[in-house]
Parts: sequence; structure tokens; C-alpha cells
Amino acid sequence: MRCWLGVCLCVWIFGCSALWAEEVTIFASDDYRPVTFRNDQGQEDGIGYTVIKHYEQLSGNKVILDMASWKRSYLLAEKGKGGIIGLSKTKARLEIFDYSEPFYESIVGLVVKKGKEFPFNSVADLKGKIISVTNTASYGEEFDHALAAKLFQVDVNYTSDVRLKKLLYDRVDCAVVNNAENSLDSMLKKDPDLLTKRDQFVYLSKPLVRDPIHLAFHKSMKMQAFLTEFNRAIKDAKQKGMIP
Repeated sequence: MRCWLGVCLCVWIFGCSALWAEEVTIFASDDYRPVTFRNDQGQEDGIGYTVIKHYEQLSGNKVILDMASWKRSYLLAEKGKGGIIGLSKTKARLEIFDYSEPFYESIVGLVVKKGKEFPFNSVADLKGKIISVTNTASYGEEFDHALAAKLFQVDVNYTSDVRLKKLLYDRVDCAVVNNAENSLDSMLKKDPDLLTKRDQFVYLSKPLVRDPIHLAFHKSMKMQAFLTEFNRAIKDAKQKGMIP
């Protein structure tokens, strides 16, 4: 009898584990090139997407990738509704999130309008400017501290094409863009009018910040075991040249 109960208990535990694995949700931005985004065909794409699919292949577990705005993704992850991929570390976030190993280093840069370039070597050079940024994004501790000190103003917009359009029409002084040197053209393709004015956008050569990014879960979800398995997928993907 005890043996039979033990077998039933093992089956029940295994079933719950499998169900848990199938129901893991990871939130992501649909406009965060090259990490997560929707391509020209409207399909999920990006380095983060590649790592998630590789994890699924190695583990046999299913991940529900929920792509929407970064603001929505972050707020849901902050409530413990699922993980979030593409998250950088800050002191405040470390208190509420458990992180994977970094899977990519995002080079965050500044784009300005042609003819309005300015010398940029540090965050101090942004004094007095209006900067277009993404909702709930962090661009490093130095940037966050300068913002809190009101060294500059920010204009918050979700989509990259809106940020660039405001830059084009002199509503802001510069726009913060992830991997702008390589993905600016893809962003401009979202709006035919912007694409015809490609020569009006200039990428400042010095990055604002080099930002290692991760998969993270709210600490209340207790996902350390999942993150350990995900780290193995990251390492394997790097060894196989699947991600930079």
C-alpha cells in the first residue's frame, strides 16, 4: 500500500512539474531590436527569441512568449505574472528580480538630427537637453541618477518610429536607441516618411552605455531552477554561435 502511494505521489509530482514547465510565460518587447521584435512578416524574432527557442529544444519544455510593449511587459513581470527577457540590472531591480546570466550586451546609443550633433563623452554632456526614451527602460545607473537629479528632461514614447519622428521635427534633442548603429535602418522602415529622410539621422559614435541583458523573474516566483536550466541554454547557444 505504501509503495502504491509512493508511486502515485511521484506521478503527481511529475505531472505538476510538467504542467508548470508548459505554463512558463516570458514577457518581451515587440520593438526592442535586436533582442526581441516582430520582423517584416509580423513574426517573433530577435536574439532573445533565439535563446528561448533553444531552451525549449534542449529542455523539452514549452515557453509562452508574450510580446507587447516594453511598459506592459515590465509591469506584468514586476507583478510576478511571468518572466521578462531583455532586462538590465539596476540596484533597485536586484531587490525584486532573480536574473539569468547575461546573454547579450546591448549597445545603447544616441541618435540626433543632422546638423544638430553635439560632443558626447559622458552623461554630463546631456545637461539641459530633452531626450526621447522608452517607457520604464533603464539606461544605466549613471543615466538614472542624472535623470533623478533633473540634469535633463525625458520625453517618454513606446515605439522607436515615434521617437525618431519627434527627433526629426525638433521636438527632442536626441533619442536613445538600442543598437542604433546596426538597427536604425530597420526602425526607419516602419514609417515610409522616415525612411525617405534617412540622411537626416546621425548616430553619435560613443555609446551611452554598454548594457548586459538577461532573463529575469520576480523573486516571489522562485524560478531559480528554471534560470539554472536557461543558463545552460545560453552557454550552449553561445558555444554554437547562435547568438553574438
